[in-house]
Order: sequence, then C-alpha cells, then structure tokens
Amino acid sequence: MAVKYIDVTASSNLFAPAVRAFGDIAIIGRGGFGTAESPPRDFTSPSAAADAYPAGSTTLAADAAPGATGVTVPVNVPAATTVRIGTGTGSEIRKVTNSAAAGADFTLTLDPALEGTHAAGDKVRQESPNDLVRAIGAAFNQSPPPTRVWGVQVDFAGPDWDAALVRTGVLDVQIVVLANTPLNQANAETVGKLADHVTTIDGDGKERIGVAMLDGSLSADDAVALNTGSVRRERMVLVAHRSPDDVAAATAGVIAGYRPHISLLLKPISIAMTQTFSESEIDKYDTHLINWITSPVLLPGQALYLGEGYTADSSHNKKYIDIVRTLDDVNFRIKAALIQAIGNLRISRVGLRAVATLVESVLSPLVSQEVIDRFTVVIPLLTLLDKDPAELSAAEAKEIKDARSARQTDMTIEVVYAGAIHRLAVQLVFTG
Repeated sequence: MAVKYIDVTASSNLFAPAVRAFGDIAIIGRGGFGTAESPPRDFTSPSAAADAYPAGSTTLAADAAPGATGVTVPVNVPAATTVRIGTGTGSEIRKVTNSAAAGADFTLTLDPALEGTHAAGDKVRQESPNDLVRAIGAAFNQSPPPTRVWGVQVDFAGPDWDAALVRTGVLDVQIVVLANTPLNQANAETVGKLADHVTTIDGDGKERIGVAMLDGSLSADDAVALNTGSVRRERMVLVAHRSPDDVAAATAGVIAGYRPHISLLLKPISIAMTQTFSESEIDKYDTHLINWITSPVLLPGQALYLGEGYTADSSHNKKYIDIVRTLDDVNFRIKAALIQAIGNLRISRVGLRAVATLVESVLSPLVSQEVIDRFTVVIPLLTLLDKDPAELSAAEAKEIKDARSARQTDMTIEVVYAGAIHRLAVQLVFTG
C-alpha cells in the first residue's frame, strides 16, 4: 500500500430546505349520529374516509307499528338523514323529516310511514353518508384533486368547535373547512370561529385559509349581508351556490388542486347544481366579495365553474385568494432557505451576501416559472459594510456595532406579482 502523507475522505452534506404541500385540507365536522370526537386522521382517498367514519347506528327505544310515521330512538338523528330500520328482508329505508326531543329520547318523523312492525331494540342504521364523509368525498371529487385531506371529527351531539380548531392548529394544512356548516344566521358564530382560527394561527409554515359556503336557501340580499364581522377576513373564501352538496369542501378541493399563484377564476368545480344565478344576483355577490358558481355559455359542455377568486376582505390589498396563498408560499420558502443561516453566517460582508444569495436562490426560480415578475433584495447594513471603514461616519459605525452586538439585521424583499387576467375590455370596430 502506498504511503499517504495527506489522507482526505470527501463527503457531501447538502442542505435541503423544508418543503410543504400547497393544498392539504383539514375538514372539521360530524361523523355518523351518536359518534364522539376523535383524533385527526389523514386520507388520500374518499373510500378510506368512509371506512374511518362509519354510519351512525342506534336502536328503537319503543315498538313501532305498521302505519307509524314516527319512531323513538335514544340519540338525535338530524332531519334529511336516510335510515334503515330493522335488519334483513324486513328492514325499511325511510327519510327523517324531523327530530324532536321526547324526554331523554328523540322522536323521528319518517317519510313515508312504516309498512311493518318493528320492536324496541331493532337496529336503526344511517344509510346516507355523514357530514364528514360527504365533505371529504366532495373535496376528492375535484379535478385535479387534493393530495391529502385530514378529517377532524367532533362529537355529534355537542360539537366543540373550539377544541377541534385547536387540534387542527397542529396539522400541516393550508385550507380549513367546516363540513356541512353553511353561513347563515344560525351558523354565523361557528363560521366566525373558523375565520378567527385562520387569521390568528401562530407558527412558521402554519399559514392557512378558510372556506365557507353560503346557505343555498338564502336570497342574494340576505347572503351578502352575512359577509361582515369576524367572517370578513382576507383569509376567508365565501362561496354562493344552489347545490345540495358540500360546496365549501368542493371549493377547497378545487383550490388544493392548483399551485398557489393560479387564479381560481373559471376553474371547474364538480358539484350537483341545476339552477344558476341571475345577473342581478351575481352583481350583488361580486360587489360584496362573495364568489359564486356559474356556467358560462362561452365554455362548452355546460359545466360548472367558480365565478371569481375573491377573498372576503380587500381592505389590505389582498382581494384575490391567490395573492394570499402566494405570499404564504413565498414566505415559507424564504424562511426554509434562510434557516441555515441562523447561527452559522456572520454579520459581515461575506455573511450578508450569502444571506442575499439564499433569498435569490428561492426567488429566481419563481421568476423563471412566471410565479412572480421580479424581485429586489435590500440589506441596509450590507451597504455600510461595502464602504471603506475609514469613510464611515460615527453614526454608521455605531449602526454596524449595534447590529453585531444585538446579532440582528434587517432585510427588505420586494416582490412584483403579476396577477392573472380577470377582465378584458375589447373594442370591436367595423368600418366600411
């Protein structure tokens, strides 16, 4: 073996910045009737969610005779739920039209009346999908679909939305939805909790938006009046519709399928909706920053599309949700790149130039991808460090000394964002 005077073993330890998905969703809601809250679970398909949140099940608290239009059960089953009463060939599927408390039990009004006899103790099982399964399915039903959807189940009888939002706060998600919770007078406080959550969530990389649907039974005038108070936030997306589906979850699925800088305008949405809005209704929604579902005649196929991409509040120059999402995404990318500078680079010409280079390494690819138009990185202290030390004034020398003593320096990043075209004014002139 040859003698080696200098023995070097080369290795590489490249820094890989953290990455995050741009469209993971958390859906908070009730499972089957009678179920309790459960820890958050993530899904990559709607079938997995259906297995995780099974249908509600209970038993009859009293006998039910043929011709009965009501049965008694120990748990509350909400109206519009389809249930199967009994088992085997003698079972009957009925729709619950009303649920009323009867002492410790609940009386369910059925449509139509029962045909057979059912004894106390017979099984009553939910046939229609529960809120959480329906919402997760609506999100995954979009094209392109989201990659991952989290389910956060609340207690069916007494949902603690505050606790559920706290549990959601630790998840790595960018979009939050309340399943089957349309914005109306009854749910305004609950949807307001969602708005507070997405606005005040703390922690780097935890920035997120909330999506809420308007109550489809409301008139346009009543609906636009609900965009007020805590709901009117730049991190909220409100959608008007006339669909029996969970449009909030479906809209979240649409948002999650596109990169943050892609506008939501005229992006297809897969829901059931046969009646569209009139021009006067759309004008009201447009004025009050509420998105709507539309079917433009210029687009073939009579499919449904999002009519706009508004946030619920434009007072901070963030009128469109892609602006909010792009800022969050760029913010995260810069922080993830700069974290390697903390504790390693020094407040010197070389150190601060390295910091500027790290930022440029993040933003330059975004320029080439046309996510942003251009950017500028300014580190005021670097300007002083570039000067000849003999030419520094006493104030400038003190500024450098203070920065090194505090181990802190300022940096300004200006990014020019070119939004998508939302309106075109065309003058068509014929001349003879």
